[in-house]
Amino acid sequence: MTKTLLITYFGPFPGVSVNPSGVTARQVADVLADESAVQVVTREIPVSYAGSSEALREMLTDIRPDAVLSLGVAVGRDKVSFEKVAINLDSADIEDNDGVVRVDEAIAPEGREAYFSTLPVRASYERLRGVGLPVEISYTAGTYVCNHVFYEAHRILERQGRRIPAGFVHIPATQVDHEPSDAQTTFTAHTDAGGVESESVPTLPEAVVARIVAELVRDTLKVM
Repeated sequence: MTKTLLITYFGPFPGVSVNPSGVTARQVADVLADESAVQVVTREIPVSYAGSSEALREMLTDIRPDAVLSLGVAVGRDKVSFEKVAINLDSADIEDNDGVVRVDEAIAPEGREAYFSTLPVRASYERLRGVGLPVEISYTAGTYVCNHVFYEAHRILERQGRRIPAGFVHIPATQVDHEPSDAQTTFTAHTDAGGVESESVPTLPEAVVARIVAELVRDTLKVM
């Protein structure tokens, strides 16, 4: 039986004029297009605390996916990060795209303190690292909209009484295949958004990032 995978991604936000998570989502869908075991549905989520919650609720209700993978960019990281935990906190110095700044606010005042990814994070990390791919397990998804979406996906699914694989992956800034990194979009790292501030911004080729995410999807299908 074919499973439906929902991949969400973000558009631009302060410091990121072109968000590479959208390209990655579409490339992963293309990589997996010929595989009968999965149908990939990609959707953009607004870079908005309130708007992302509403969008997620509608998507999870209307699409009823069998698994959910959310993608975001963490400028300054040099590996694809499989996020392990989402915390119940919004707190960032930068605005969301609605102009809202949240500092030390609970996402859900009566909600759990945290949710853990239900994707096969450890198994995929070990396998992909073993073949030399640039991956890592991360224990912080930041406290901006990426973490918010990670947390809310689990909270909404829990309220719907659904137990399906769900998690978040942060990708680094990417470069178009076969083009030098200095020809790419300029990025600004924000630690609140999971980024790493430094003098230079590491990049990975788009095809490498898409391959890693597609392999995580394949590992997820094995445990469903």
